[in-house]
Amino acid sequence: MNIQKLLFKLFISLTYLIRCWILILPIAIAIIVMKEDGWKYGFTFIQSNLNVAFFIAFAFSFLLSLYHTLSFEEAEGFPDENYLKSHQIVRVRSTYSIPELEDWLASNSRFVNISVIGNTIIASKKVYFLKPDKIRIEHKDDLYTIESRPYFSWWFIDFARNYKTVKRIAQYIKIK
Repeated sequence: MNIQKLLFKLFISLTYLIRCWILILPIAIAIIVMKEDGWKYGFTFIQSNLNVAFFIAFAFSFLLSLYHTLSFEEAEGFPDENYLKSHQIVRVRSTYSIPELEDWLASNSRFVNISVIGNTIIASKKVYFLKPDKIRIEHKDDLYTIESRPYFSWWFIDFARNYKTVKRIAQYIKIK
């Protein structure tokens, strides 16, 4: 890996770390401030102050960001512009037809609410403990544009789930 790509990945990973920290910090502060004394049952070294809240928020954020980054590295093959993004768009060339793709999606129990509008398939993919991801597949000439994003637009960590969905659909279209 060249140094430019390494710096790019490091910068993006750090921004995710900061975003997670900002999201978790108010929760950690609220929990720590609600404690009046030090922690009991052998944890006397943990005091109730803001430094502990900052540390706890950073620790959880670091673990969450690291797992998110490693999930993307495991998925492999992503374009650089899609790195660590939850909203994924991939384009594939194929002569595969929309009705055949609709049948394949319908045969998979993870895809629900499948509808075809002209040359566009709109579907949802089931996700554990969350609202389903939104999937949109457009076919124009021989180019398929596959888009997958979380139900909520503000959701920025998905552990490469949407990329894996887009990649799986793109591979199926290419093979056929």
